[in-house]
Amino acid sequence: MIGTTLLNYRITEKLGAGGQGTVYKAIDERLGRTVVVKVLAPELMAREANVQRFVREAQLASSLDHPNICTIYGLHELDGLHVIAMQYIEGRNVRELVDGRPLPLASAVSIATQVADALSAAHARGIIHRDIKAGNVMVTNEGLAKVLDFGLAKLLDDAPGGSQTDIHLTEMGVPYGTATYAAPEQATGARVDHRADIFSTGVLLYEMLAGTWPFRGKTSVEVRYAVLHDTPQPISEARRDDPPESLQRILDRALAKNPDARYQTMRELRDDLRAARREVAQEAGAAPSAEDLGSELVPVARRQPSTGGVGRSFRRWLRSLTGAETQPTSLPPANIARTNTGTQASQPAASGGVSDRAETASQTAASPTPTASPRASQQDTQQQQHTSTFGHGSQKSIAILPFRNLQNDAEAAFYEFSLADAVITELARQRSLVVRPSSMIVKYQGKQFDPLEAGRELKVSAVLSASFLRVGAHLRVNVQLLDVESGDLLWSDRIDAAAEDIIALQDTIARRIVDGLQIEHTSVESSSSVPSRPSSAPTTNAAAYEEYLRGRDFFGRYIFRTLEAADCERAIAHFERAVSLDPSFALAYSGLGACYANRVIKGAGAAEDYERAEEAFDRALSLDPEVVEARMLMVFIHLARGEKQRAREEVARLQQKAPNQAAVYFVSGALHRLDGEYELALRSFARLAQLDPAARVVVSYNRARIFMYLGRYDEALLELDLGAEVEPNHPLIRTFRAVVLNRRGETHEAIRVIREVLDTHPRMDGIRPILAHFLSRTGEHEAARAELENERVKEAAAVDHDIAYWLASGYALEGMRDEAFEWLERAIKLGNENRPWFEKDGNWEALRTDARFRELMDSIGARRSTETEKEGRARARTESL
Repeated sequence: MIGTTLLNYRITEKLGAGGQGTVYKAIDERLGRTVVVKVLAPELMAREANVQRFVREAQLASSLDHPNICTIYGLHELDGLHVIAMQYIEGRNVRELVDGRPLPLASAVSIATQVADALSAAHARGIIHRDIKAGNVMVTNEGLAKVLDFGLAKLLDDAPGGSQTDIHLTEMGVPYGTATYAAPEQATGARVDHRADIFSTGVLLYEMLAGTWPFRGKTSVEVRYAVLHDTPQPISEARRDDPPESLQRILDRALAKNPDARYQTMRELRDDLRAARREVAQEAGAAPSAEDLGSELVPVARRQPSTGGVGRSFRRWLRSLTGAETQPTSLPPANIARTNTGTQASQPAASGGVSDRAETASQTAASPTPTASPRASQQDTQQQQHTSTFGHGSQKSIAILPFRNLQNDAEAAFYEFSLADAVITELARQRSLVVRPSSMIVKYQGKQFDPLEAGRELKVSAVLSASFLRVGAHLRVNVQLLDVESGDLLWSDRIDAAAEDIIALQDTIARRIVDGLQIEHTSVESSSSVPSRPSSAPTTNAAAYEEYLRGRDFFGRYIFRTLEAADCERAIAHFERAVSLDPSFALAYSGLGACYANRVIKGAGAAEDYERAEEAFDRALSLDPEVVEARMLMVFIHLARGEKQRAREEVARLQQKAPNQAAVYFVSGALHRLDGEYELALRSFARLAQLDPAARVVVSYNRARIFMYLGRYDEALLELDLGAEVEPNHPLIRTFRAVVLNRRGETHEAIRVIREVLDTHPRMDGIRPILAHFLSRTGEHEAARAELENERVKEAAAVDHDIAYWLASGYALEGMRDEAFEWLERAIKLGNENRPWFEKDGNWEALRTDARFRELMDSIGARRSTETEKEGRARARTESL
């Protein structure tokens, strides 16, 4: 197109391309002015209805006469191409201005106020933009903001082959931008009004103030999920200065999920922004004059500068997380050799990089008895500063990546995971730190990876990257702590130790890192201010520990990826070998019990599995009363024993003792769901996802079933889409997708999906009652009853609260009243007291008038009242003592 002429517009330069079309700079040869020519994508104009709508909306947009709206000069059709000519604006768009860092307060508020003023004028004419984003707001060097592309966004909703959020995913090379700005009602496909523009303007303001989007994800599904459910980080934590509280209040209101809770007019938002602009100017000591108050323009200043030096970088990172300033302090002495390496580096070497390998390989091995390095006493002042208050303030998150084997030594490969796992185990004891679990780092083992990319993928504030070199009986480990957001090197250490005993080695490394990070020692066992030391090794038998780690690997694969019986059986075999090698190994007994318990929880077990699990857990807890996994899964065994209140008490204890253990929130979410406390359940599962993103699949199908209870089927399917992006063929993701499809009236498709699950996982008998529900709906009663009468189904239902209810509901649909109430009573005794769903579930519509149904519902209420009274009396006795 360059050099060609369209009508009177001579194309001189291509400016960009996106879902709407291709944008060119051109000369209007009639009027001698520079213009922008947008050639619209042919697929947008493929339908006559779209052409008519575009012409109508372009006419409306061209009628807008406002200094902050880009003027449309003309609309043309030429040889089947639809072309729109508009004002050329010399400047940069907001995306280019921000470029990953916050704008000065005055500039950000000025631009947002002008955008709000432009949209206020448009809304007064009945025109909604629908696609406000950083790429659609141009800013001149004088600070004049111009909103682009009025009238085009609606076209995208009806474009063949996609929606607005799909078409714009890669516009101008920035992934998922438009999805990030879309209001919740746009994300779910609901009806959109002018308040969607208010939400998008809030996102734009947040981006300018924080330097990043409030809602993020690696895919459009993840972004839509974040828009629907996430709460953005406060802007005060993303900036170096101290923004006025009024700006946070403006953002909170503009970004409200419910349109009724937002500003109801753009004019209100604009007026609050004007007031905030005056406040910003006053706090800066440069109150605007009366003349200034009539103009929104503020010359665009450069972004907030970054400070140099590792020490400053670390202090800024801490301040952004905690609000605390660091003070110099001395590092405590250590019983191992340590060397300050690379404290002036601003960027780590690439994973497995030449410089890293060369430096490490050139150094000699340490002596068998570690001694202090000659350089240990000459600590860099900056390093002293930036390690001093790691544990103060709000919680921080960290990932410990598998250690890199620099020599690719096959005999030492076992260290890659085991060293990282040991550090994770020790750091997870600290209440002030959120540590990603071992299950999340397994996928990086033995692979080349960028630590910062891994940190972003794991959604943590910091990442610990380490490499090791084994020489004879000695090991040298280089450790680096990196700020994920900036890429700065925050802290580094070199550890030399004997490698003759892996257990002792792991303990040494864990202690050195805990001391080096200088976190506040607050173990899960005590909230006192007395520092606690890392615990002793879980076993002194290296072979037993290796078997245990291999068992954890297969168990994680079973839980998070496959649900294949073979993976569970392999895990059991490794755990059994571990306890035979060391009969006092509590964690191995816990892992063994977890395998048996999860057979039942995943619908593939029977009563004897819970018996074996309970036996293993009892053994684990007799050896170590604080094994969190054993206590957590014992909750389900308490339920199977009809001990619901004991289960609740154990969950409360776990939340107090291990607040950063991800699995605790799985149990609490399940218990809240079984009590019909849906909002509390959703929060627990959301917390699980924050602490352990590897549990995304588990979170997805659990939250989806809650949204199904609430009749929010679109959100349920969105949850399942998130899980499917991790494991598209996960049987429970597909099972609950079938459940939601059936509730939406797509029963035949639901049958197809669940039959595929059973074909590939024939031992998942627990979901056969769900298939029976679908068959009953389609009139296939004989086939439905065959599924219900399966003996393995009844074995599973006898010990599982959900399967018992599914079986009862199947009998209800088949009109088998006695069997239905027998199994409903059984489900309630097993702890399923989800009364809101029982009274709403359409499967029970024909039986709700039966007196037995009301008696069972009343029994739930009576039981809860009795438990509440007991709790009250217990508290009163405690207080009297």
